Amino acid sequence: MTALFKLLQPELEIVRQRLIKETRMQGRTLPGLTWPVLNHLDQDFLPALVLLSAHTQGYFGPRALSLAAVFQFIFLASLIHNNVKHEVALETLVGDYFYTRFFDLLCRDGNLQFLAPLSQLICQIHLDAARQLEKAREGAVTARGNSFLEKLHTREYLAAAATYLGSQLGQAEPRVAQFWQEIGLLLGKLWNGQAVTVKATEAVERLAPGTVRELLGELVIQLGDELPVKRVMAL
Repeated sequence: MTALFKLLQPELEIVRQRLIKETRMQGRTLPGLTWPVLNHLDQDFLPALVLLSAHTQGYFGPRALSLAAVFQFIFLASLIHNNVKHEVALETLVGDYFYTRFFDLLCRDGNLQFLAPLSQLICQIHLDAARQLEKAREGAVTARGNSFLEKLHTREYLAAAATYLGSQLGQAEPRVAQFWQEIGLLLGKLWNGQAVTVKATEAVERLAPGTVRELLGELVIQLGDELPVKRVMAL
């Protein structure tokens, strides 16, 4: 566990509990709900980016926790939708349910301003997946099971949006928000297995000296070290 995740652990635990709470109906777990198996990075990566970017811009309120849960719901829904096999009905329904929780949280917790960019993000995620699937069927992409999904950019899209929208919770100036978006994109590329360690390090080093730069620098190193490792679920 990186220092970033340790620092944010109390809030990350709140986000995890929020996810569980939001998937219960009258105190019961949603029928047919199976949580994707996630490693520690996949479990906390996006929520941590939302929280860190929001905190760096001075926002520490409940909307950051809610937005962190929103991004994790979108990520989980994308994993489920892109991992379906032959019996797709239940998986698709569960994935759709996670998407509905995202809409509900935005409306309930005062983050409706992010509905448009997040809706566009989801459209882009599905369009990317559809294009990759079409290429796989045409033989343009080697597809062994769901291995072609490794070429998707979902993690990059989500990480870039997480830091961008997180920074906007703190009323960041446009240039600052764009810089955070750049950092998120590079971290997302690393998370997705792309060798962009040098570029990510250079971007992080442009931050002012201090705790945030140190935390992100350590995260870049960890992500770089895990590049050769096959993740549990590739997106």
